[in-house]
Amino acid sequence: MRSEWRDGERVRSVEVTPLEPGRFRVVVDGATLELGVERRDDGRLLLSGAGGPHVAEVTSDGARRFVRLDTLEFVLSRESGTRRRGTGAAAGGLDAPMPGVVTRVMVAVGDEVAKGQPLLALEAMKMEHVIRSPRAGRIARLGARAGEMVAGGATLVELEPDASPAS
Repeated sequence: MRSEWRDGERVRSVEVTPLEPGRFRVVVDGATLELGVERRDDGRLLLSGAGGPHVAEVTSDGARRFVRLDTLEFVLSRESGTRRRGTGAAAGGLDAPMPGVVTRVMVAVGDEVAKGQPLLALEAMKMEHVIRSPRAGRIARLGARAGEMVAGGATLVELEPDASPAS
């Protein structure tokens, strides 16, 4: 998954690729890291890599993320240019409620779906969250695949309105 985040006056490009369960390749502004990620019982993350273990805590507020990494604190905002026009369920996008790993994708681009139909499942905080269609429509785009780690707020599915004529 690729995204851009504003860190003060600087925009950072971030790409996260799952390697295996609990292990990811992270590229930030061209610098590559391989990290082990373990969610602790208190909700914090234990990150392990070449630089040793680090504890991270991420809190979401809409498009903003408050990140504490050991004793450092950051406020990151999703760069609006990386989001497609009209995001959110009302505009046709279904966003991840929190960071997690997509465990199942139950639809394909072009599929017609009914209101309430399961679209995909996301594992976050040791629980499975099923993302359901808020209305009838057609799948226009899938933003993640099974096994992929996604950030909170990432658009997982874009839904076009139901185009069938009213009878």
